[in-house]
Amino acid sequence: MSFDEEIEKSVDILKKGKNLLYPTDTVWGIGCEAFNIHAINKIYRIKNRNCSKSMIILVESIDRLHQLVEYVSDFTIKILIDNFEKNKKPITIVYDHIRQIASSILNKENTLAIRLTNDSFCSCLIQNLDKPIISTSANLSGFSSPQYFSEISPSILSQVDYAVNLRRKEKAHYRNSSIIKIVSNKVKILRM
Repeated sequence: MSFDEEIEKSVDILKKGKNLLYPTDTVWGIGCEAFNIHAINKIYRIKNRNCSKSMIILVESIDRLHQLVEYVSDFTIKILIDNFEKNKKPITIVYDHIRQIASSILNKENTLAIRLTNDSFCSCLIQNLDKPIISTSANLSGFSSPQYFSEISPSILSQVDYAVNLRRKEKAHYRNSSIIKIVSNKVKILRM
């Protein structure tokens, strides 16, 4: 299938409340529509992941970020734009003051980790779905993230509803994103 056909098929899968195995700006991810609690719970089961561990949300634009977070400082936006324009290692930012979202993806501090994706597939997917998506690495909990599609566990492959048929031979550019929290215009690094 072509890029556009994969986007169309993936959007259809997500709109039906199913999950997706897809390439991201880091490793392959398992995702679903960010507001579908049943699809989110299925991802926890697929990964054999404790529900107390939150997952990342991907957005494709600052406007979409504002739909999820009540307040995003100018300092934060500057970091996001600078990172995006210079195509640096992806960064995920942990935000407070979250707008209405499924409580199962919030951590115990009621914060949410959100990444502005610089990946063309993810950006198109979110834009066409018109909703943010969950993103968690395509590995069983406690195991390392696969660098290639071929390294994804057969257990994961057998349980996802659809695996995107793009970039399957490419190596992931990054093993993960950096995770930061910004407090009073100071960056706190949570994961490099």
